[in-house]
Amino acid sequence: MPPKKKGGKGKKKDDSAEPPHDGSWERTVENGTWEKPATDLPDANVWPTWGALRERVLMACKEIKIVNTASLRDAFCNEIVKLSPPELATINFQGSSNLRNFVVSPMAACPKLTELDLSDCSSLEYVMLQSPSLRTLRLKGCQNINKVLIHCPHLTSLEMMDNPRLETIMIWSDELVSVDLSGCTGIYTLKLQCPALQEKKVPPLRIIEQHVKPVHPPISFLLKETYSDASKEAAEAKEREWKSKKEDSVISKVYRPF
Repeated sequence: MPPKKKGGKGKKKDDSAEPPHDGSWERTVENGTWEKPATDLPDANVWPTWGALRERVLMACKEIKIVNTASLRDAFCNEIVKLSPPELATINFQGSSNLRNFVVSPMAACPKLTELDLSDCSSLEYVMLQSPSLRTLRLKGCQNINKVLIHCPHLTSLEMMDNPRLETIMIWSDELVSVDLSGCTGIYTLKLQCPALQEKKVPPLRIIEQHVKPVHPPISFLLKETYSDASKEAAEAKEREWKSKKEDSVISKVYRPF
């Protein structure tokens, strides 16, 4: 009998084993910096306990830097604000092409956030910030941004140039001394509640066309009037024709015997 071959059936892989951890997760917990795509974070859809691990990693962050990527979406930003890591000081999402809205609210959210960079986010349309700690905001070169509301009492540095579709901007800051909106040529609503403001560069505001009541009657009235005149003329013509026929007609006399 020939000898049995060794290693006939290998050991079956255990599908129930937890996948290996990314080394960057633990490093972030230790040093407080995350610089990889959001898709590299632990995901509860991959392993049940990774939801808690993801929260642990994000809550340890002092700096989140995810730049020049299409993978960053609004949902991740909302997750960060909802968690509000207690030591998070810097957020840099520069060049995130699929980011559309960014909201930090209420005032208690992200209590130590001091620096935010959303420059060159080509799909960004709306930004609302309520933060007593934010001091530096970079929001330039966002080609589709339409509305910005900033309520940051201690904001001291603001970069908002080259946002051609920006229409509405409102800023409340007790410490902001300069505002440069060069290249923001679409603005028609601008409100600056900045008592320390010393210098501002603002292009001419757009004038919104308003509907003015016309001095002439509406077209519908003119048409109605025209139709009425035409009907009246037609009726009069008919009546004249009837009278003409009546006058031309000869009715023979009827003689009755006595």
